[in-house]
Amino acid sequence: MLFHTPTFLVFLCVVVLAFGAARARRARKLVLVLASCVFYMWWSPIFILLMVGPMIVDYNVALALEVSPDPRRRRLLLGLSILVNLGLLAYFKYFAFLAENALLLLRGTGLGVDWQTPSIALPIGISFFTFERISYTVDVYRRRTPATRSPIDFALFISFFPRLVAGPIVRASEFLPQLRSDLPLRFDAGIFFLVLRGLMKKVVVADNLSGVVAQVFADPAAWPSIVIWLGAVSFAVQIYCDFSGYSDMAVGLGRIFGLELPQNFAHPYFARNPSDFWRRWHITLSSWLRDYLYVPLGGNRGGVVETYRNLMLTMLLGGLWHGASWNFVLWGFLHGLALCVYRAAHDLGLIAKPTAGRSIGRVLSWAAMQYWVLLCWIAFRVQDTGHMLTAMRKFLFFDGVTSLANIGIGNLSVFSTILILGGFALLHALSAWVGDLDRRLAEASLPVAFAVSTVAGLVFVALWPLAEAPFIYFQF
Repeated sequence: MLFHTPTFLVFLCVVVLAFGAARARRARKLVLVLASCVFYMWWSPIFILLMVGPMIVDYNVALALEVSPDPRRRRLLLGLSILVNLGLLAYFKYFAFLAENALLLLRGTGLGVDWQTPSIALPIGISFFTFERISYTVDVYRRRTPATRSPIDFALFISFFPRLVAGPIVRASEFLPQLRSDLPLRFDAGIFFLVLRGLMKKVVVADNLSGVVAQVFADPAAWPSIVIWLGAVSFAVQIYCDFSGYSDMAVGLGRIFGLELPQNFAHPYFARNPSDFWRRWHITLSSWLRDYLYVPLGGNRGGVVETYRNLMLTMLLGGLWHGASWNFVLWGFLHGLALCVYRAAHDLGLIAKPTAGRSIGRVLSWAAMQYWVLLCWIAFRVQDTGHMLTAMRKFLFFDGVTSLANIGIGNLSVFSTILILGGFALLHALSAWVGDLDRRLAEASLPVAFAVSTVAGLVFVALWPLAEAPFIYFQF
């Protein structure tokens, strides 16, 4: 059930009516839990067991962790929770990948082995709610978050449908305290324009760029460097608008039911260094990897080598979190390498503190960072190793062809792609300069708000894609 479909609109209206009819706080929470179950089972009813089963385990483990004074027993309980959650994630997401690579490795040693690599359906959102459950039990183990004694509250924390399948990744310390207050039903101009912004990103920008991106990277050898650049920039904008568009809509939908979800993006394409990029891109995953992987590994508390090792391991596993494929590992490695190089340069005093007067340096650092980000997006997007290396070579070494005429993807496609990219760049810069546009529009006068809504409606009519496209992060 996609946010931008009539089916979801009907579903949302039914949930809003049921939520509004349920006056008591407990009844409203129960409505949201049941609605979330229906929402998740819309894809495949059987997979609700993957959410409910570990949920029961983690709920009881957290209660036992809270009352147990025995360190050994508490470690065993935490280990049980992590084993259940990571075990399910490993089976559904990585078993086929590991089996395929094990087969290749054994064949490489000369052994005449053979087996059929299993085909396992990946439950939507499993990476997101697995990380949420792990963070909950770890925080209870660390005594940073009290265990909730309400099964309904815990079920709603794990299953809340607006962010269930693609985040943001929510922590119990952020979500559960909100459930102790009344949950007001509300819909105001701020919510309207936030959801509208997310819908515009997804439908008008991301989905209309997807065709050119798919065609360019299906066979990079067929295109000159300028088209590879066009494809790389288009994918960078596509994945940002697709994912941040989902996050915007999730946050807006959460507010309808009186629940605040965390921000997940902060204009990442204005980042000027690797650390800055990861403070802006997929913020809830970045902070999760920092607090539950990088810091437990030792963070920067050890020596220089240990710090670089921890950075690289964190980014490698962050890349692997996105999917069971070597291109995601390479993507994580490239970002890890950038973080290590940046930290080394910073420690050696090669990076000056930013000042307002060093505008040229700021522009150059921004250009270098975004150049690296685009290169990394090629590794992320193209899974075929040969195609990936071809695309990266053409991206790095310009072949001198500058004409976009007669390149085979159609002048209209090129023109509309450049037009969409230009519109995105303008609005992205304007949003960073004046603050979130949806908040400004919510504060604007009624004629201004009406005019903007009318223009947005006309844009939707003109550019709404013919085919529905799922969100990119549904596959992760």
